[in-house]
Amino acid sequence: MRRPPASVALVARTHWAVALVIFLSTGLLYALTRRWPVELEPITFQIAGGLGLLYGVTGYLVWRGVRPGRLLSRCCGLLYLARPGLGSHLWRIMDSAEYAAHFRRLPIQASE
Repeated sequence: MRRPPASVALVARTHWAVALVIFLSTGLLYALTRRWPVELEPITFQIAGGLGLLYGVTGYLVWRGVRPGRLLSRCCGLLYLARPGLGSHLWRIMDSAEYAAHFRRLPIQASE
């Protein structure tokens, strides 16, 4: 698999970092509350797992340049806008011509 441009790789790694944080914090929440008289519904962990999976898959699709990854990246990027320093920078990357061109390239052949 060829490495994407640095700006595209930054967006993909950011999505992967968020997925990792979601999974780790969910595991920590479970570990801390399983002995307390706090009852968390299974849907809590299903939603958290789904969000972690969404961010992880989005990072992969962005890295590979698969077209649905561009839309999913925008949707996942809404979370980052809460931190203007990070969100604005990533949003500018997603608006760049280099980022758009990454999703227009032809799929990588197996012989490459």
